[in-house]
Amino acid sequence: MSTESGTTSSKGSFGTWTSPITAEILSSQAISLQEVVATTSSKIYAIEARPAENGRYCIVEYSVEGSRDVLPKEYSARTRVHEYGGGALAAKPDGSLIFADWATKGVYSLDPTTKLAIPVIDADSQVYYANFHVHPTKVNWVLAIREDHSSQAVENTLVAIDVTSKTFKTVARGADFYSHPQFDSAGESVCWTQWNHPDMPWTGTELYVASWLDGKLSNASLVAGKPGVESVSQPRWGLDGTLFFASDRSGYWQLHRLDKGSAEAKMISLEGLKTGEFAGPEWLLGSCTYASLTPNILIAAWTKDASETLVVIDLETSSYTFAPYPLVDIRFNAIARVTSTSFAIIGSMLTSPTALCYFDLADPFKSTVLKSSLELSIPVKFYSEAEHITFPCVYGPNPSDSSHALFLPPKNPEYEPPPTALPPLVIDMHGGPTSHVGRGLSLSWQYWTSRGFALAAPNYAGSSGYGREYRNKLNGKWGISDVADAASCVAHLAATNRIDATRVGIVGGSAGGYAALQALCVYPSLWASGVSLYGISDVKALVRDTHKFESRYADRLLFGDENPSNEQKEKVFKERSPVFQADSIRAAVLLLQGSKDEVVPPDQAEGMAKVIQEHGGKAKVVVFEGEGHGFRRAENVKRAIVEQERWWVEGLVRE
Repeated sequence: MSTESGTTSSKGSFGTWTSPITAEILSSQAISLQEVVATTSSKIYAIEARPAENGRYCIVEYSVEGSRDVLPKEYSARTRVHEYGGGALAAKPDGSLIFADWATKGVYSLDPTTKLAIPVIDADSQVYYANFHVHPTKVNWVLAIREDHSSQAVENTLVAIDVTSKTFKTVARGADFYSHPQFDSAGESVCWTQWNHPDMPWTGTELYVASWLDGKLSNASLVAGKPGVESVSQPRWGLDGTLFFASDRSGYWQLHRLDKGSAEAKMISLEGLKTGEFAGPEWLLGSCTYASLTPNILIAAWTKDASETLVVIDLETSSYTFAPYPLVDIRFNAIARVTSTSFAIIGSMLTSPTALCYFDLADPFKSTVLKSSLELSIPVKFYSEAEHITFPCVYGPNPSDSSHALFLPPKNPEYEPPPTALPPLVIDMHGGPTSHVGRGLSLSWQYWTSRGFALAAPNYAGSSGYGREYRNKLNGKWGISDVADAASCVAHLAATNRIDATRVGIVGGSAGGYAALQALCVYPSLWASGVSLYGISDVKALVRDTHKFESRYADRLLFGDENPSNEQKEKVFKERSPVFQADSIRAAVLLLQGSKDEVVPPDQAEGMAKVIQEHGGKAKVVVFEGEGHGFRRAENVKRAIVEQERWWVEGLVRE
């Protein structure tokens, strides 16, 4: 058979194709772009996570001429606040940078020209800092979130670091968590968000504003937010003193504004965009997916059906236009203002991997890629584009509902599958579970589709990107609705003749790993194989052992708004823990686990495998020494990919 390029394609069974996307590319040649900031002099900086450097997070300066590392090799700009980190980098008005170091837990001022890093506060291995913001004129003052692990009860506070004296002042305490401390442009006011257990930042937060004077806050007032009811995120001061933020009080995270001198915030009403979202769940500190370019113009990422679109908002006329940039996945700390018309942004396209780009609205049809997460050029013809699908819930507690997923058919121009053959399917369950998968190019997914596997990634009940009501659908039904949606996705794809229903595997990491294991237990006849990456197998152990940030997260997911007795809790723990249902599993299960994982300890994977094996099933555990919750070292990333490929070939491929 002749392909478009004129070459001849080979016949080959699904799952056996050779691909130019290799484990080496994914593990060592690809990087991850983590955060972007810009200085007042329009210099652009971002953090590159580099598997080839043992997972080091390096600060890099970018321009149209090229890039250069500015962080000395002994440092890694990464934080551990809330365990997931974020907010490791901030720009100072004088052009220097503030960053947190992973190894020492210290905070440093970095001169990008000389690469000289100077401590701004004495490092303490039991105290973590993150989410920095520097005073616009008195640059000795730096706001930060401080997390103190020196006692059994971890304490989070909002502090102001005095760089000159290397001391700090606590300016807000008493709440369980804080985030987004920001000075206004005049340096006279400070905003921040806070919340308490059992809330997570996407279930109920409060936005406060207070007056600032030389290390002290006064006259604090509540602007928006309500525990358990309204989530407020991404507060940012505009150039004229307007305070912008996203609130889901309407059912969707919509942008709001508090004008200077006003006592009440109001929604920025944009007809046609009200059933989409301008923010997402804040797993990482410092998230920012919009920027104020001028007092009247915002650039913002708008999410609809788990896909982002850039929107240019005119505040004066309450109107908007869609920017002509093909980014479809924009999250976390992704946008930084450079000038009154330009901005830097981290995002991915349908057929291009995540990249740091520079856009200027004055020349809207020109775009500059400052850094791609993968420099190697892989022909677009190998890429399978993600299709958003909606399907009926034929399994689970809500048969009248519908759910969502991204579907990627196998694609490789060099191969022709056997006539009438249908491909094996890998269901990839996202983590969180309060998160979602987007349509941007994922080389991890393309690794499988270019080898002849179909892939579906459910945005199951509880996922973000579809509004608060959809997020709340998992409350009380974690381990029920999410896995039922995965099963319904398989049923839909089988009924539409897009996959071979006898060759279906399921995989996931963290909460996605839990969903994969639970699905293997609840719907054992659907799966031929399964893989869990640092997945939860014992929810009671998770609740008992997990860190402060997530220590009450599972309560709402497992019990909803109920206040169950201890007996009722024990019943739910057992029913929703795969380790207690493992005797029903028919598929072979591979468990990949980091030895230093404090979110999901290694004994959960080992306990799951033991139960499966005791009941005559097949299970294999691979422990990666030195890794935590996720794999960052190149050799471990590569091994995890190779182990999975062997597992899928053995369980899903037929010659």
